[in-house]
Amino acid sequence: MNYKFILFLSASLLPLSITRAQDTLSTHISYDLSTEAAVGTGDFTAFQLSTNRHHVLGTRANTAYLRGAIQVEHAFNKNLTLSGAVDVIGSVHANHKVYLQQCYANLSWKNFFLEVGSREEKPVVRDELLSSGSFVKGTNAKPIPQIHIGTNGFWTVPYTKGWLQMNFDFGYGKFMDSGYREDIFYNNDINYMYATGAYYHQKHLYFRSNPTKRIFVTVGIEHAVQFGGTSYSYEEGVLTAKKKPANLKAFWRAILPTGDSQYYENGAMEDWVYGNHIGVMTYQIGWNINQHHQVQAYLDNPFEDGSGIRKGNGWDGLWGLQYTNKTPGKQYVRGAVFEYFQTTNQSGPIHWDSGDYPEPIRSQITDLVTGNDNYYNHNFYGSYTHYGMTPGNALIPSPIYNKDGYNGFRDNRVKAWHVGINGEITDHLSYLVKGSYQEGLGTYSLPLAKKHHSFDAMFQGIYQLGPWQFSAAYAFDKGNIYGDNSTFNFKIKFHGKIL
Repeated sequence: MNYKFILFLSASLLPLSITRAQDTLSTHISYDLSTEAAVGTGDFTAFQLSTNRHHVLGTRANTAYLRGAIQVEHAFNKNLTLSGAVDVIGSVHANHKVYLQQCYANLSWKNFFLEVGSREEKPVVRDELLSSGSFVKGTNAKPIPQIHIGTNGFWTVPYTKGWLQMNFDFGYGKFMDSGYREDIFYNNDINYMYATGAYYHQKHLYFRSNPTKRIFVTVGIEHAVQFGGTSYSYEEGVLTAKKKPANLKAFWRAILPTGDSQYYENGAMEDWVYGNHIGVMTYQIGWNINQHHQVQAYLDNPFEDGSGIRKGNGWDGLWGLQYTNKTPGKQYVRGAVFEYFQTTNQSGPIHWDSGDYPEPIRSQITDLVTGNDNYYNHNFYGSYTHYGMTPGNALIPSPIYNKDGYNGFRDNRVKAWHVGINGEITDHLSYLVKGSYQEGLGTYSLPLAKKHHSFDAMFQGIYQLGPWQFSAAYAFDKGNIYGDNSTFNFKIKFHGKIL
């Protein structure tokens, strides 16, 4: 699998949809044109403006972009649909000047799909606008191109009389940031290694009881893996490369965290588990107060190995409350989210399997000591990032914010409180308010003598007039994580139809 093949297949399917538009009215072609600018003071664009947006807006201060996208959809019949899109962004004062944000082709049959390419995926259970995001497959980083299959939303399982619904996704892709990682490594002396050519495996499986009942529950799991690729590091002044296989056996082993149980004796410590595994287990309960008002409570429990799966990580996780107002027409409060996010435990500070304890000390440890999960960091792949941003929860500060160019997570032990509210003021004017306060303790291996902190807030107004959308926002950061930033943001978007 490679990115060129994905782009070729995606681009090949899109003209097929356009060709069919000449002889059928079941084809729809639309386009979006938008421009956005962020201006202000500080070293970065304010946190709430640039995070959880698929890294569309640059993190650097005083940045802007032009964006154009075309979408094609053709229905062969009521069950079979072929769709796709091409989406290009040109930015100034950003890490990327011109790049392909989305390029995909999607074949859907009833409630199922097969998709090839790069697409901005929506979160399954978290509110896309209000939440701080998923620990694994959030909306914070640029899309990772992949080939995957799954369900379009929740699918009602047959023979359950509507009581059980399922949502799943399964695919393989490839990280496209090899050049970005390489440039950072050679442009500073802070990094000891970098990895290129990493492949990507992701999957999720959620089960939900009937959401129209008074009480309903949702449980599920998300899992992502970095595997394959090559890791470069200097050993005694010589740049050494260690390559991981990306054959069929490696693709199979990425599905479950398996590896070499004799990794110490075989001298390949990083092969104890094949790949860098990141996961989250979700437990959620909802209450339909009445036809229009709903409240949900949830816990997203992160894990990177068995200690997190068995909840050896204490209070770590995303604990949240979400209110949803489904009343038609203007509503001053359409939705609200309050979340507490903690990653300070990580199953404890000690992981004796790390090799720090030689024989005979290691053999004398009889208790299970598998802590120091070191969320999002890895000794072979460096970090769970795509172009410097984590695909996971943005409240763990991404390496792109490291001013010295360090490509790992320095502050992955955090406590944070987050709130988001949106609603409509008039028939055309809506608003979005988000705010977070976070404290960082560093990592277990490099703890901070004095904790970091930051208060980040955003106030946005959105005016919709037919196909036009105008928005203005003000956001700020106060603290020593991102620094003191103050940003004004303006955006114009037009949605047009060709057919």
